[in-house]
Amino acid sequence: MSSNRPQELDSPHWDKSTKTLVIASAFVLIGLGMWQFQSLISTLIMAAILAYILDVPINLLKEYTRLSRGQVVGVIYGLCAFMVVGLLVAAGVTIFNQGQALLKNIQDIIRLGPTQFNDFMNRTFQVGTLSFTPSQQNINIQQVLEQALSVIQGILGTGAEFAGNAATTTVTWIGNAVFVYVLSIYFALELPHMADSITDTVYQPGYRRDLKRLLTETGLVWNSYLRGQTTLALIMGITTTVLLSLLGVNNALALGILTGMLDFIPLLGSSIAIGLAVLVAVFQDSNWLGLSPIWFGVLVLALGIGLQQIEGNWLAPRIVGEALGLHPLSIMIGAIIGGTLLGLVGVMLAAPVIATAKLFGIYTWRKLFDLPPFVNLSPPRDQGKGKRG
Repeated sequence: MSSNRPQELDSPHWDKSTKTLVIASAFVLIGLGMWQFQSLISTLIMAAILAYILDVPINLLKEYTRLSRGQVVGVIYGLCAFMVVGLLVAAGVTIFNQGQALLKNIQDIIRLGPTQFNDFMNRTFQVGTLSFTPSQQNINIQQVLEQALSVIQGILGTGAEFAGNAATTTVTWIGNAVFVYVLSIYFALELPHMADSITDTVYQPGYRRDLKRLLTETGLVWNSYLRGQTTLALIMGITTTVLLSLLGVNNALALGILTGMLDFIPLLGSSIAIGLAVLVAVFQDSNWLGLSPIWFGVLVLALGIGLQQIEGNWLAPRIVGEALGLHPLSIMIGAIIGGTLLGLVGVMLAAPVIATAKLFGIYTWRKLFDLPPFVNLSPPRDQGKGKRG
């Protein structure tokens, strides 16, 4: 009788219908939770990104010292906090003043734009023996201009409201930043064990190997994008600030910071930054080069396009690499969907999320048809480039 007791205590297996019901219920609950706690998800994502980016200096310092990981995390995060506070104290007033001045410049552009546009359309341009007056041509772009100005006015209305509530917004932003900072410390401490914790939940050896390989390739994708894109954004922001300052464009520091931030937005970010810089250049009072506003704007436009080409054709392949392997249209659609679900964070992370979904999607598709899952699923093409960059 005692020999039958272990069999009586064995848990019964779930049948297919029970498994299907459990999986479907889990997906529904996860979806409802993500919808209900969208703001918290964005905070967790930002904390995880910060921990992932700082994992490189943490590993380097741990490798060359006898400190434990906890001590190294404390040192790195302490230095980051000191640098951020120091930067805010040293340049915070300048950044704030230039940001306000930039907002005022754009508002002036909205107010004076139609008048200056009409002057431009009625102006006669002489090129050798040829003369050209835009208003005499069959070009109907006045309506397009008015629509563009109305869109910009709506955006600026939100910006003005933000500036009017600057104190409340600043306190909220600081609170969120501190929360992200603290969460990121916990992520940084547990980051080396996260992959093993996930794979340990899979007991079958074959599936465990599959999951380890998928996690490794996913890590390569996110490593290439996050760390590479952060480096690229810093380079573009600093370069833009320096070059616009040399040209004498107003609010060069604010425009440079904005360029670095917009560089995270796929495809359109750099174009938006160039457009703002051109508008500021065209509508500023004068420049040390003695150029007319139109030609000064053309110069800034040429500079922006040149930087954009250098970034896309030389810097990005070497720093970010080609780990994503995505069509630009898929990135654009993903950015729209991500922006709808998670706002700016969703737009910024659309590309690596789609690449990760593609990675797991190919694996799932091949498993469903009993095909070898990794035949066409090779490691990212830029693995070597990512290490050199």
